[in-house]
Amino acid sequence: MTISSFEENFLRKRIHPLNFLVWGLFLTMVIGSFFLWLPFTHKAGVEVSAVNALFTATSASTVTGLVVMDTFESYNFWGQLVILILINLGGLGYMTIITFSFLNSRIGLKYAVYMKESLNLPSIGDIFQLAKKVFLTIILFEFVGILMLMWVFRDQSFLTALWNGIFHAMSAFNNAGFDLMGGFRSFMDYSTNIILNLAIMMLIFCGGIGFIVISDVWGVVTRLKKRFSLHTKIVLTTSLFLIVFGALGFYYLESYGVLGGYHSTFEKGVVSTFQSVTSRTAGFATIDFGQASIATILLICLLMFIGASPGSTGAGIKTTTFAVIILFIFASLKNKDLPEAFGRKIARESVEKALLLFILSLVVVFLIIVFISIIEPFSLSQIVFEAFSAFGTVGLSTGITPHLTSASKLALVLLMFIGRLTPLTLVVWISRNKKANVELLEEYVSIG
Repeated sequence: MTISSFEENFLRKRIHPLNFLVWGLFLTMVIGSFFLWLPFTHKAGVEVSAVNALFTATSASTVTGLVVMDTFESYNFWGQLVILILINLGGLGYMTIITFSFLNSRIGLKYAVYMKESLNLPSIGDIFQLAKKVFLTIILFEFVGILMLMWVFRDQSFLTALWNGIFHAMSAFNNAGFDLMGGFRSFMDYSTNIILNLAIMMLIFCGGIGFIVISDVWGVVTRLKKRFSLHTKIVLTTSLFLIVFGALGFYYLESYGVLGGYHSTFEKGVVSTFQSVTSRTAGFATIDFGQASIATILLICLLMFIGASPGSTGAGIKTTTFAVIILFIFASLKNKDLPEAFGRKIARESVEKALLLFILSLVVVFLIIVFISIIEPFSLSQIVFEAFSAFGTVGLSTGITPHLTSASKLALVLLMFIGRLTPLTLVVWISRNKKANVELLEEYVSIG
């Protein structure tokens, strides 16, 4: 297959994959904000400032879902389409799309490295096979989700129901949290609709466990593989544990709070499970978090901070990072050098990376919380919730997002950008060309 002179020139250039990731996401945000700022994407009589356009474009391209202007009431079909395109670019990954474009060309080998970095894959050996599986998986899950959601919206016209089905299915699979329900209400009017709850939770879960896990499960189901990898076992175990833990915690903390209006245990269970699933990066809501207790806010912050899994459409420190840290703590208490799981030792490099990512993430979120607290009149719990939501690219809010100052909105833009790439990626990107020239002597420091 021949390639153009442009592709040949591009192939000769040494572009670091991290450069492509960081600048690619940045340019997506900037270009998207430009289109969302143009009047042709707005509804009649609606004006969108440059800051609000940048915030919305960042929220969409980092698949966050935080909004300063209601998506349905502010943007017409073209604006909603731009947002949906940004969601797919940010969620499924612009690397994936580019890799597909050059799948059968020589330049595709170079983009395979970019896709590996974008999806946090362990190697590029099976990158193209994985890409095909990812593409087919996306089509399958989103098609099923669209059909289920069209049934939920069947009281609307066919075209409206179709658009709502497409938009919300893609938003859910990409863990984006954008909706077209209006009034900043998300899915509060459908809190007990079983079909909608099942469709959205299915899409969030499948998009959040990661493409590596999906491929691994597919291989075992079709008997191409004999067993799950350690990565898949940790992701599935941790994800299911967090869903159950979050649902039970939410049910217990809010049984007489925001769940007090639901009369049956089944309805309370459905709402609690939905919030547990969506809080780990999706950002849809069936309750008003502005009415939730402080304890519930802290629980949801923990889930948002952990987030989805590596190679997925979600963010956060990731389920594997959380699992490795917990396993490392237990291993240290038993005087073991390395944590163990499912009859395997976890590599020291993975442990060090998990600890570094955890600490860096906490520092970044803490600094943004302090900055916003200085200039905003809202309570600390509301600001903390907003910051963790932005970092985990979740999109849940207690309702203060539209009322923030421009400085706070820009701070959250930065936090969403960092959260999508992860602080560790940015540190590696910044320091990639810096090498230590001097080896220093070691000396012990008293700890504890």
